[in-house]
Amino acid sequence: MKYKTPLFTILNVIAIAALLPACSVLTTPRPATNLVPCPPPPALALSADQVLRYYTCLGTLPPADVASEYHAASLSFSETGSNSDRLKLAILLSLPDTGFHSTAAALDLVKNMPAGPEPVPSTLPDLALLLSMLLAGQQHADDSISELTKALSDEKVHSDFLQKKIDAVKDLEINLIHRDQP
Repeated sequence: MKYKTPLFTILNVIAIAALLPACSVLTTPRPATNLVPCPPPPALALSADQVLRYYTCLGTLPPADVASEYHAASLSFSETGSNSDRLKLAILLSLPDTGFHSTAAALDLVKNMPAGPEPVPSTLPDLALLLSMLLAGQQHADDSISELTKALSDEKVHSDFLQKKIDAVKDLEINLIHRDQP
């Protein structure tokens, strides 16, 4: 019986050694990190999550691609008028530092979103409400900046006018001092 125990142990060790590398060959499925292609195809009904991913993706695109995406979204919205295309266009219009940036137009798009019956429950109207509040705040900030910029410009003109008067008074003083000297 002493011979069977070491043989059994040796067979177990060989079996484990043979099966252990097989475990490393198995791959575990990883979750997809980019479920929505960047940018999503036109006329695709998007969920709120996909709209947020779309916005995130736009930040990674070069300006030329963002401009072409704007033209594609504008064309798609004019053809379909869907809420998804409306939100995509509003997001594109709200992007700063673009040639087509218009907070007012983006705000108009989300405020006038039709609230018709939808075949499946959607969170897009809730997202549109949030976006409209954010865009209204941005519009207010833009208006404030414009007013302050104009006020600063007016103050600069007034400051320049006063500086010229101060310089004229100094010149007059210098002339008076030099006139009194022999």
